[in-house]
Amino acid sequence: MLAPQFALGTLVIKGLEGAIIGFLKSSLAKRNANQILSSIAATTVGGLEMVAGYFLYEQIVLGYSMAAALSEIPFNIVQMLIGIIVAVPIAGIVSLVFPQLKS
Repeated sequence: MLAPQFALGTLVIKGLEGAIIGFLKSSLAKRNANQILSSIAATTVGGLEMVAGYFLYEQIVLGYSMAAALSEIPFNIVQMLIGIIVAVPIAGIVSLVFPQLKS
């Protein structure tokens, strides 16, 4: 394991991120016919939670200085953007292959 000090934080932060994305995607899909925009919006909000979550975890739990925690934000934003680029097309493909998962 490369950074075991992040294990507990990652479990909580990524779990919350997934819950936020799932809830928002479900809510937005009921109101908006454009599934791609719904997916992008939900994943963006969930990703921003991840960025904020790691920032707070690094400061509060790990005791990073403000400068050190701030310096990690660009990497977490890149992680969020890659997640959007990868997850949205995969979610679209999965919903086409398994339409029963939409309900």
